[in-house]
Amino acid sequence: MVDVSSRNLQVRLLILVFLAFIPALGIFWYANAELRKLQLEAKEQELVQRTQEVATRYRHLIDQGETLLAALAEFPEIESARFPSCTEHLANVLQHTGNFTTISVIGMDGYMACGSLTPESDLYLGDRAYFVRATSRDLFSVGEFALGRITGKPILGMALPLKSGERTGAVLGASIDLNALGDHRGGGSDLPEGHTFTVLDGNRRVLVRLPRTGNFTLADSVGAIADVTFPAPPERPETVIVTGTDLDGVERLFAVAPLRSPTGSTEGYLAIGRVKVTLMREVDEIVTMQLRFLAVGGIVLLALAWALGHFWLARCPPDQAES
Repeated sequence: MVDVSSRNLQVRLLILVFLAFIPALGIFWYANAELRKLQLEAKEQELVQRTQEVATRYRHLIDQGETLLAALAEFPEIESARFPSCTEHLANVLQHTGNFTTISVIGMDGYMACGSLTPESDLYLGDRAYFVRATSRDLFSVGEFALGRITGKPILGMALPLKSGERTGAVLGASIDLNALGDHRGGGSDLPEGHTFTVLDGNRRVLVRLPRTGNFTLADSVGAIADVTFPAPPERPETVIVTGTDLDGVERLFAVAPLRSPTGSTEGYLAIGRVKVTLMREVDEIVTMQLRFLAVGGIVLLALAWALGHFWLARCPPDQAES
């Protein structure tokens, strides 16, 4: 028969253990909030990292373009726009440069003299930003986002003046295929489900939109103007996290980064988004799992303290327990 004093001590011990466990409950709820914050920041960082990789690739493509134009400018048949050797040479080069849509020699009158692709009629390029900047600055220049007049693809043009003695005799231009930003690993080619990849110019015009499958509306198409609820061009040079309504009408969390050339100019911006509801659900699942381990650990400690107290009382004589 259990002594009444021992029973009272057991109850007191249980109350003591429970009181000691109350601060742990506060820590538990604090940990809940902190874990959610940390997991959300981790998910945001994934978006930021993916966006920064694309922005870095963008700068590398421009560097490649400048190097390519400088190398081609050394060939006499290209510098003089000698037909047909100039056209044949540029066409052969283009076959080995998958990130470019066209390479052309443009006369000072603005018309294409020769190029890797031959248009059906005379092609005027004198109004393109890369031509205007290259001729006015007399150095390598990057243009603006546009749709190619031969290919219809979203492009970024760049140009290098071709010197003839002391003056510029022609301009050598090349166009980067902006789809190359989404077709490499880290860009749009390996987008997880629920993510979107959008490249826009400074006027919010859509140039690249991924994924290319699914039910699209006019707002998803290349050339459309993004709604005001879509993330605006970033005002700062670094990547920012914002919430907005995507082109398909779904609310997403976006990582938005400016697309800046090595010269420091900003031609457009990139927005990679993922469904906000899905993101928060993933965060909740991870946090719930972690908190379950904490809760189980706390219960085990409580049970262990009770069991050890009961074992100690069972072995102690009543008079020693009272003392």
